[in-house]
Amino acid sequence: MTSSDDTDSYAYPRLRQLEAFPATISGQQVLCLRDPMRYSDAVVSVPPQTASILGLLDGHHSLLDIQEAFVRRFGNLLFREQLLEILRSLDEHLLLDSQRFADHLAKIEEGFRRARSRAASLAGKSYPSDPAELGRQLDGYTGAPDGPQDTAPTPSASSIAGMVVPHIDFARGGPCYAWGYRELEGAPPADRYLILGTVHAPIMRAFSLTRKDFETPLGLVETDQEFLDCLLDTTGSEYLNDELAHRGEHSIEFQAVFLRHHTPTSRPVRIVPVLCGSLHQFIEDRRSPGGEREIEGFVEALRKTMARLGGRTLVLASADLAHIGPQFGDPHQITPGQLREVADADRQMLASVEAGDAEAFFHIVARDGDRRRICGLPPIYILLRLLSGARGRVLRYSQWPDPQGTVTFAAIGLYC
Repeated sequence: MTSSDDTDSYAYPRLRQLEAFPATISGQQVLCLRDPMRYSDAVVSVPPQTASILGLLDGHHSLLDIQEAFVRRFGNLLFREQLLEILRSLDEHLLLDSQRFADHLAKIEEGFRRARSRAASLAGKSYPSDPAELGRQLDGYTGAPDGPQDTAPTPSASSIAGMVVPHIDFARGGPCYAWGYRELEGAPPADRYLILGTVHAPIMRAFSLTRKDFETPLGLVETDQEFLDCLLDTTGSEYLNDELAHRGEHSIEFQAVFLRHHTPTSRPVRIVPVLCGSLHQFIEDRRSPGGEREIEGFVEALRKTMARLGGRTLVLASADLAHIGPQFGDPHQITPGQLREVADADRQMLASVEAGDAEAFFHIVARDGDRRRICGLPPIYILLRLLSGARGRVLRYSQWPDPQGTVTFAAIGLYC
C-alpha cells in the first residue's frame, strides 16, 4: 500500500550531488551511485531503466512528471508504487535530499564539530586499521617491483621545498607514494607540512580549512594551530565554514598516514590541512586563476604566514592526474594506444611542473577543456604559485590501466 506520507515526502524528489559511474554486475550493465562526501558509505547500483529517471530527480519534477517521462521513453507504465519503492531505497541509503538525510546530516555535523580530532575515516576500508599490518603494507610499497627499493634520495633532496604526491588509494598507487616519500627521507626535518588537498565535493569558498588534528592508526598527526591562527588573522574565519568537507575527504588523510609512518615516533608530525576547490569555471572561461581576487589573496596569506613563522614549511600537493574511461564519462573503454597518448600528454603537462611554471601548467590543462580530467589541477597550481622559482623533477609517473576507468599519477619533487 502507498501511504500518503510517502507520497507527500517524495512529491518532488531531489537526488543529492553524487558520483555516478557505470559497472557490470553479474553480467548486467548498471549505474553505480556513491556519495563523495561520505555521509553514506553505500554504493547503490541501479539498472538502466531506473537510471533513466535519475536526471528527473531534481526537485522540480513531480511523481506524475517522472511517470509520464518513463512512458514516453519506454512505452510501458512505471506504477506509482514502483517509483515510490525506488525513492524509498535511495532515501534509506541517504542519497535523496530529504528530511531523513537532513536529520542524519545534522547529527554528523554536530558530532564532527564537537570532536577534537578528525577520525581516520578510511581506516579498515582503504587501508588496514591495525597499526602493525598498516606498517607492513606501507613498507611493502617501497620494496615493490615498481617501488624505489634501494634507490637513494637524489642529491637535490636537501633543498626540496615541495612535492606532488598521489591521492589514489594505496592499493593502486602505493609504490608511487613510496617514491615521493623516499625523496623526503633525504630532506631536512620539516617544522610543518602544508598539505594542499583535492576536494572531491563542492565547497562554498575556493579553499577550506580545519583546526582538527588527524587521527591515523599509527598515531596522531597534529594540525599546526599557530600557523592557522596567523593565516586566519589575514584571511578571516570564513575558510572554516566548509570544515565539514574534511570529514570524509581522503586526499589529506592519505598523506597524514604516510607522513606519520615516515616520521620517527619520537617526533610530532604537524600539518596545515588545506582543501582546494574546483577551478572548473576558469577552465570553461579559458582564463587563468591568476589575478582572481580570492585566490591571489589566499596564496599571499599563505606566503606571509610561512615567512612570519619561519622554520621549515614543506608543501605537499595531494593530486592525481588524468581520469579517463567510461567510469568518468567517456563513451568507450580505454585501449593500450590511448594509454600511450595519455602518457605523452601527461608528460608534456608535467614538463611545465618541472619548470615551476604555474600558468603554463594551467593553460596546458585548459586548452582542451581539461579533456583528461586532471583532478589535481587546483593543488598543483597553488603549489607552483607558492613555490615561485622552484624547479621540479618527476621521480615516478604511473598509470592504473583499467579499461573502464584509468587514473594516472606521479611523484614530483620541487626544489629551491
